Amino acid sequence: MNTQSFWIPTTGEDLETLANILTNNTRDAHDLIKAHAWFGHHFGGHLGKVQANVSVIQGKPALLSDALVGICYAKGLVRRFQVMSSDEYSCTVEAERNDEPEGVIHSFTFTADMARQMGIFKASWNKQTANMVMKRARSFIVRQVFPEAVSGLYTVDEMADHSNLSEREVEELTARSFGYDGELNRSARPNPIPPVEPTPPPKPVPATEPDTTGEPMYTFETVEDFFKACDDREINREEVMTKLKSLKVDLKAMTADDRENLYYSTIRHNVIRRSGFLPIDWQTVNVDHLETLAGGLSHQYPILKQIPISWYKYRLSAPAFVETIAIAIDADEDRVKEALKQYEPNDWLLYDYVDGLTT
Repeated sequence: MNTQSFWIPTTGEDLETLANILTNNTRDAHDLIKAHAWFGHHFGGHLGKVQANVSVIQGKPALLSDALVGICYAKGLVRRFQVMSSDEYSCTVEAERNDEPEGVIHSFTFTADMARQMGIFKASWNKQTANMVMKRARSFIVRQVFPEAVSGLYTVDEMADHSNLSEREVEELTARSFGYDGELNRSARPNPIPPVEPTPPPKPVPATEPDTTGEPMYTFETVEDFFKACDDREINREEVMTKLKSLKVDLKAMTADDRENLYYSTIRHNVIRRSGFLPIDWQTVNVDHLETLAGGLSHQYPILKQIPISWYKYRLSAPAFVETIAIAIDADEDRVKEALKQYEPNDWLLYDYVDGLTT
């Protein structure tokens, strides 16, 4: 059976039946039907994708902020969409349209101070300030640069700003917008994997002392260095060239740091390298794409199977982190996970430690 088409209702009766399968009560089923009526066309009519990307707030459906960006990509409008800088004080995002000349760059910066001036900096922001600032920056620039795609569409966070909700309800919606919606009474959906919680640093001693010096495994000073790293990992050069062409990047014009980042964030990972639709900043694509990527990444790196992609996606451009998860298949899983949580992703002592566990 084609499970993809199964979740695309063709009649009102199909819609009602599927909504009741995906929810546990009449009210939730009704909300899902309403969400499908509002936004189903953005997700090819797939009811499961609507449920994953939409919440109903006081009777009004609203999208997750990542879905706004995904809709723009789906309509073929985006040449580039990239978070340039982000911290708890401000976030700057740049975007380029496919139908504008190359070099026309739109930029927008949103700050925590702007949120305070607008009166939307609520108690829940204190727990996730950097993430909230980033989400608003992304939403604002999407509306500025791609108005024909998202006009009239509002995110969960924006709806919460202007609704008469309790702090508890706002916190639940914030959790939903970050992908952790276990508190939102949507128990018919698969439970999300909880984020990795910090624990005391790992104390086991490697079986043998590592003989490495903590230096990076590869250098990327030249284009030849880049392809040597590819050859060492038996990465098909034709696949590499195809990906470089699709991303419109020139290795010769890049700095060593840029080549290293490209290798570890994109080329090294099979599912990302072989994808024909992912942008160079693939971490920012919508939830559906990330869920698909998580399956492919965990196939190449089994240690990632029980770790949410929201936790590790930005770590996949850190050389030490990537090289570590690549060898982790031969080490004790629990001890590796402890190490991944405690070491910085760019710390080669992480690799040394896990390498010691494999001997």
